[in-house]
Amino acid sequence: MDLSFLSPEAGLVALAAAVPLALLLHGERRTRRLRTALRLDPPARTQRGLLVASVVAVPALLGLGAMQPVVDRSTEHVTRTDAEIFFVIDTSRSMVASRTATSRTRLERARAGTLRVRGELGQVPAGVASMTDRLLPHLFPTPDAQVFAATLERSVGIDQPPPVNWNRTATTLGALSALATRNFFSREVRRRVAIVFTDAESRAFATENVGALFRRQPAVRAIFVRVGSADERVYTTGGEVEQAYRPPATASTTIRALAAATGGDAFDESQLGEVVEAAKRAVGTGRTEVRGNERNKLALAPYSVALAFLPLGLLLWRRNL
Repeated sequence: MDLSFLSPEAGLVALAAAVPLALLLHGERRTRRLRTALRLDPPARTQRGLLVASVVAVPALLGLGAMQPVVDRSTEHVTRTDAEIFFVIDTSRSMVASRTATSRTRLERARAGTLRVRGELGQVPAGVASMTDRLLPHLFPTPDAQVFAATLERSVGIDQPPPVNWNRTATTLGALSALATRNFFSREVRRRVAIVFTDAESRAFATENVGALFRRQPAVRAIFVRVGSADERVYTTGGEVEQAYRPPATASTTIRALAAATGGDAFDESQLGEVVEAAKRAVGTGRTEVRGNERNKLALAPYSVALAFLPLGLLLWRRNL
């Protein structure tokens, strides 16, 4: 951890403390002579000391803020070398469905769930991909949690990119086969995990074919998280229900069948704790090493300026007594 100043010459502002301090000492001498003449008791030392400290602290803290102090912190990335996770988020149009017009959408809940699960698996490199009728990687597995969160926020959105074929149901869960065939994972990694957040509203696909690809060595351990329910609807910007959309009743059956075919697990979005446990079992324990450093800068100027208001408030309070 290092402390540096972006504009150290601005610290001369602190010299302004000399002016009110000189005036305070001059006034104290006159007040002392007057108390002696009137034979009055002097004020408590603590009160005088607090007043002097407050007069000095205000310009000193403002001067410190003007110097723009910055704390530079470096954090080593300890990461697993034998395991990787890919988080796949369904971005088809049905993922804008919600319980009410003002409730969080399925996509928003999927993003939040992804961040929670990722946070529990910090040492395992994780990537991000979106899915409609194709699978698109946005970030290949990395141990950097900040990059992961930024990618999830900025790159994962509804129909980004749009599906290749426009159909009433855009999602094809069969697109997940690319995880096993398109080098999404590093070649040397043997423990491969895919955590898929989807509403499971999919066109027909060959479930067994996907399962066979996932089980082929090195196998991809699949964890499916069903986001959504039959009572959710797609709402227009005006808050009206889109009449063309109706959740299919087969979504739950589809996700369970795919989990069984791939040898994976299927959960509901309310079971994120179980999702984390399943992922931990899938990655197990293995080799770790330090790969890169993450540098964070913390600007202290706002805190220094805010702190200056405490002695300033004390001075104003004493003045009004």
